[in-house]
Amino acid sequence: MFASFFNYQYPLVRGRQLAVFPDVTDPTGNITQPALEQIALAPGYYLISYKVSAIFRQANYMQVTPSYNGVPHLETSIYFAVSADGGGSACGSGFLILRAPVATTFFLTYSGSADAIDGEINLTILKLRRAL
Repeated sequence: MFASFFNYQYPLVRGRQLAVFPDVTDPTGNITQPALEQIALAPGYYLISYKVSAIFRQANYMQVTPSYNGVPHLETSIYFAVSADGGGSACGSGFLILRAPVATTFFLTYSGSADAIDGEINLTILKLRRAL
């Protein structure tokens, strides 16, 4: 059971959840997408990897935070600061094992210091074979 999602040339807007499109879908129904910004996960353990990159026109920082089980998880956020000399590209990736004791919704929220352009998002989710 696995699925992947992506988006590219996407504007990252402060305080907004990141929209992703399905790439490879999960035919078992354990990993579904009720909205472009949200991934629904059946109870279980999941390995999640994500990468986000974007371009800033001036010095800023990028922060992307995953949320699941009803709360944001800052401990698995990604951060990247862009040079004080001017704009540039920012990129970060994160990996986590998510324990979902009940069905949960997973999403990524951008909360950097300014909006960014040309964002690229890659998200891969694997359901692990481990009993709760």
